[in-house]
Amino acid sequence: MNMRLQVKISLLLIICSVLLANNSNAQITSSPYSIFGMGNIEENSLGGNKGMGGTGIALMSGNSINFLNPASYSGLDTLVSVFELGVFGKYTSFKNYDSNQKLFDADFKYLAMGFKIKPKLATSFGITSYSTVGYKINIPTTIEGTSVIYNKIYSGEGGVNQAYLGTSYRISKNLSLGINAVYLFGNVTHSESSTDLDYSLKSITYLSNFNLNYGLNYQFGKKSWKYNIGLIYNNGKTLATDNVSTITALSVTETIKSQTTSFKIPRTYGIGLAAQKDYFKIGADYELKQWKDIDFSNPLVENRNSHRYSFGIEFPSPGENKGTYRMIFYRFGAEYNESNLIVNKIPINYRSISFGAGIPVQGYLSVINLALELGQNGSGKNGLFQERFCTLHIDVSLKEEWFKKRKYY
Repeated sequence: MNMRLQVKISLLLIICSVLLANNSNAQITSSPYSIFGMGNIEENSLGGNKGMGGTGIALMSGNSINFLNPASYSGLDTLVSVFELGVFGKYTSFKNYDSNQKLFDADFKYLAMGFKIKPKLATSFGITSYSTVGYKINIPTTIEGTSVIYNKIYSGEGGVNQAYLGTSYRISKNLSLGINAVYLFGNVTHSESSTDLDYSLKSITYLSNFNLNYGLNYQFGKKSWKYNIGLIYNNGKTLATDNVSTITALSVTETIKSQTTSFKIPRTYGIGLAAQKDYFKIGADYELKQWKDIDFSNPLVENRNSHRYSFGIEFPSPGENKGTYRMIFYRFGAEYNESNLIVNKIPINYRSISFGAGIPVQGYLSVINLALELGQNGSGKNGLFQERFCTLHIDVSLKEEWFKKRKYY
C-alpha cells in the first residue's frame, strides 16, 4: 500500500471516528412530524445526487456512489476505488398560527465505499440513515377535576440506521443488475414528562431486521447521446422489535409492562430516466412507497401511499478547465414528495429545490460535493407546523487507483 493511499484512509478513519463517537445510536433531527412511526424517512440519495434534487435511479455511479439503485455500481471505474463521507447542517423555521421557532441541526450522514471486483462485477458497502426521530413539544395541561395548569413535555429521539453490502453485475453491454443486502437497526425513544409534577414516562423500542433492495439499469445510445432507464424494487419488511418502558416518579424508577409495537418497511417501486452527452446529464425519478396498509393506531393520523418526484441536471464549468481534472460540475434539481402522513386531515407534503457543485481538490481529497437545499414540509393549518428549511450537504469523495499496474524504471 503506497503512502498516498495510507494517508487517505487514515484521514477518512479519523473523521469517521470523531463523528461516529457521538452518533452511535441515531441521527439528529428536529421535526414534530417525526413523532409518528419510525420518524422521518430519509431518502437514499447521496453525494452528487443531492444537488440534483435527489435524482439518481437511472444514473450510474462514477465519481460518487449512487445508493439509490444498486445496479449503478457497474458505472464505477475499473481502476478506481471510491471512499465517501457525508455530513450536513440544517437550519429550520417552524411556524403555526400562534408560534414561531428556529432550530439548527448538524450531523453525520453516511459513509460508503465502492470499487470494481472484476470488469463486469462491482461492489459497494457502507452505512447511512433510514429514519430519524427528534422532537420536543410543550403542552399546557389542566389537572383533571381542578383548574391547576402544569406543563407536559412530549419528546423523542433516535432513529433507524441501515448498513448495506451491495453488488452489481453487468449482464450485457447495456444491461446491469444490482442488489443491496441491508441490515436495519436502531432505537426509537418517546417520552412524556413534567418537571412540575416530577414524573417521566419513557418508552424505548429497539428495531432490527434484514432486507433486500433490487435494481436494474439499461443503457442505449443514439448519435452522441446516451440514455438510461433505471428500475428499483423493495418487497418491504416487518422489523423485529424489543420494547422497554419505564416510569420515574419522586426519583424512583420502575419498569412497566413492555408494549407490542409493529414497525414495517413499505414495499417500494421506482423508475428513473436519464440522458447524457459528454459532461452534461439530465434525469428524472418517480418512486412509490406503499404505506397505506400500515396502521399507526392513532385516530388523528391517516396513512397513505407516498409518491416522490424529482428532476435534476448536471453540467460542467465552461472555459479552459472543461475536460480537465480542474473541471467543476454544477448541479440543479427539484423534489416533491407526498409523504405517507395525513395528520388531522391535512396532507403532509415536502417540496424543495437544490443547487450543488462538485469541486475537484488536489492532494489527498479528490472531490468535494456541495449541495444547498431550500424547501418546506408540512402545513400550518389545523394547529400543525409548517417547516421551512435550508440544508447544506457536504460530501467528501476520496479516490485511489488501487488496481493500476505501475511501471518502475
